[in-house]
Formats: sequence, C-alpha cells, structure tokens
Amino acid sequence: MNIIEEITKNYGGNYSEKQTKNIVTPHGKHIYQPKKGILEIDGTKISLNSNEVGGAMPVTEPIRIILYLNKNYETDLTIFPRDLWNNFLDFILPKRRAFIPQPIRKQFWFGGDKNLLVKLASDKILMENLLNERVYIETIAEETDRIILTPEFGIDGLSQFEKYLVILKRIEEKITEPNKP
Repeated sequence: MNIIEEITKNYGGNYSEKQTKNIVTPHGKHIYQPKKGILEIDGTKISLNSNEVGGAMPVTEPIRIILYLNKNYETDLTIFPRDLWNNFLDFILPKRRAFIPQPIRKQFWFGGDKNLLVKLASDKILMENLLNERVYIETIAEETDRIILTPEFGIDGLSQFEKYLVILKRIEEKITEPNKP
C-alpha cells in the first residue's frame, strides 16, 4: 500500500489511481501512474496527488498536499528552503524579514503579503512544526482558493502527514481570519 492510499484510508477519504501506462522512448521503457487521495478533515477538503514514473529512469513527481479554502482570497504566499540568493538578499537588506523568528529565517525564505507573513511569524505552533522540515508552500495566484504544500522528500508516514496538516491548517486560519483595523 502506498502512502497516499494509507493516509486516505486512515481518514476515510476517496483514493483513486489511474491505470498504469507503459511508454517506450529512446531512453527506455517508462511506467506512468497518477495517484490521488481526497479527504475532508474538520470541514476542510484536502487532496494528495502524485504522478509516479518508473522503469528505465525511475523518478517521481513530488507528492503535493493541497488544502482547499472555503472561497477565493486575495493573498500571496511563498515559503521555501533558503538558497544562496536569499542569503545574499538578507545580507544586503538585513532588516527586511526581521519579524520572522531567527531559526525559521535561517531555514526558509518567506515571500508574499507582508500582513499575512507577520501573522504567520507570530504563530508559535506553525513555526515549531515548520522547523527542520524541507517543504515548499505556496498559493498559486494572488486570488486563490488553495494552499499547496510540497514536501521535498515525500511523506514518511501518518505522523509526518499530520505535521504537514497542522502547518496547512494554521496557514488557512491566518488567511481566512479577518484583518483587524
């Protein structure tokens, strides 16, 4: 049983996988099989998606965990592991992201709506769950109804999925709460 199927069964969701397709290319034979799980947790729709490729050159598209918001929100959010460019930007403009806790700021780059980033940075539960993870989190457009979390190395088990779920639910809470004047 794969991890998407295991999580979906554990939460009583719907699991589906498309029929395996075999493709022969000059690089060899490839096997392609998309898998999807849809669940509802605390009234929130969540989907898990993966497109597995095997055969001559086995690679797998990362699992994407998508949390669907109750309506479209005008927000912009990007969180991803830091790279050299982000270190350089912080060297030039050191005060730019000073409101983000130092351990998280060393590990992740935060971009997007500054009001949302301030709310997220003040959420200790979110910061604790995000620490020492390798994930990419984004909203697709400035007006969006979903938050996408992509773990760099997949999902190890139910406990790690639940940690990712906490991260997504905390971000959802901050996006959907009304702005205080």
